Amino acid sequence: MGPVRLTEMLGTHPNLAHKVKGWVKDNHNKTYSIMEVLWKSRGLFCCGTVCYRIIDEAGNQYALKDCWVTEEKGMHKTTILEMVKGIPNVVKLIDHWDVYYEGEPDCTACICSQYDMDHQDDLMFRDRFHCCILLSPCGEPLSKFSSRRELLTAFHAFVVAHHMMIEKQVLHGDLSPNNFVVHDGIGYFIDFDHALILAEGMTSTYLHGTGTMPYISIRILQAMLDLAPLEVGASISDQDADPNNVDNLNVDNIIDQAANALQDVEFDTNLIEHWPSDDLESLFYIFFEFIAKYGGPHGQLAPTLSRQSLLWASTYEALGNADTHLALSMICFVKMGVLMQGIFLVTKTSEYFAEFRPLMQKWGTMVYNANMPQNQVEMTHAGVLNLLNVFMRSIGEEPPPSGQSQSLHPCTAASQSLHSCTPASHALHTHPAGPSKHLPRCSTHLSRSSANPLISSTALSEPSSSHSPQQQKNKRTTQRMQ
Repeated sequence: MGPVRLTEMLGTHPNLAHKVKGWVKDNHNKTYSIMEVLWKSRGLFCCGTVCYRIIDEAGNQYALKDCWVTEEKGMHKTTILEMVKGIPNVVKLIDHWDVYYEGEPDCTACICSQYDMDHQDDLMFRDRFHCCILLSPCGEPLSKFSSRRELLTAFHAFVVAHHMMIEKQVLHGDLSPNNFVVHDGIGYFIDFDHALILAEGMTSTYLHGTGTMPYISIRILQAMLDLAPLEVGASISDQDADPNNVDNLNVDNIIDQAANALQDVEFDTNLIEHWPSDDLESLFYIFFEFIAKYGGPHGQLAPTLSRQSLLWASTYEALGNADTHLALSMICFVKMGVLMQGIFLVTKTSEYFAEFRPLMQKWGTMVYNANMPQNQVEMTHAGVLNLLNVFMRSIGEEPPPSGQSQSLHPCTAASQSLHSCTPASHALHTHPAGPSKHLPRCSTHLSRSSANPLISSTALSEPSSSHSPQQQKNKRTTQRMQ
């Protein structure tokens, strides 16, 4: 059942939580109180995803992901969550169900048909089905970390969890700050929308997407560069500058010109191979963003934060229309220049995280060595964990045991060691390669009312009635637009 406004059910559910904003029922007719909206997608071409903090009658809190998915992706998220079940620092799938409207699956095709919109011959149309995914725990954005130690330990845990995902044949492929939350001082992976199942015996795959732009690895950027059209006659100033001297670059000029190239280009991303090391490099960029952007716990911004603090992020934010090939070249140039100039990472680290500057410099060197023109040194989970362990001990912190990093979940066999091969006798159970198998699908019926909608544009509740088709259209318009 989809979310329902408080005004639609006053007096009907005496056991709702205090200050409730609405309610939702699962496929077992269990009622949850909606307490707040945690996140919702915005923009004309987004998919209408909304995340809520909800509470059951016993007072247990959960995160509810209310989303619209294509038929071929209908079970993808839940399949991935089942595969990574039991891995520390990964949210747990509690339940999932389809949303029904007047006895039929709630989908965009049904909505279009009510408005006499002919989508049958529209090659761009993709029917999306309405579903809910219940997850635990319900955390806050990672930016709400309460201390330096908590953030550092969370990143240590993310490296361990990512390695264990690979062992269970799951590659995340799209790391960004929005993929993590913190709950009771513990960091968790939360989003697996673009994760893929690895073929048996493989550790890489070809993704349909390339990742979240500011955090894409240099290797994937270079692969995008190889696929980008080369336009003759275009130029970007400072493109011949010395990458060893980042401080003397006209950074604002490079950002404005280089970033203009990416908006209208269609890359054949099926040709871009993604490795675990690409995710590890993305994790480095996320970590640097946190220690450059924040000047204290609970989301306090650093007073030194500027456009030049996060050069690659600023580059992607300035999307426009320019030469793609040169833009991608300059983006790689800026990242490599920053990595070669380790002092840049040190100077842009906020004073709050001054203690982390040696770690930032060494981790940056590791990323650079993985992207050198020759004699690259592959970045591995064991290498990153060793770096974090050595640093944590240097500041008087004992690293968490592998596989037990900040976790409330039971330890699994995969956590025993990241520094040696797992013996065959202890190998993890792996899922077969290929398309995700469909799990048993839960569903529930949803009826709607003509009352005002909940805070999102998702499905609402109403009693069944015998309104005319035109009245039904008007009702749905009111519900979805308010």
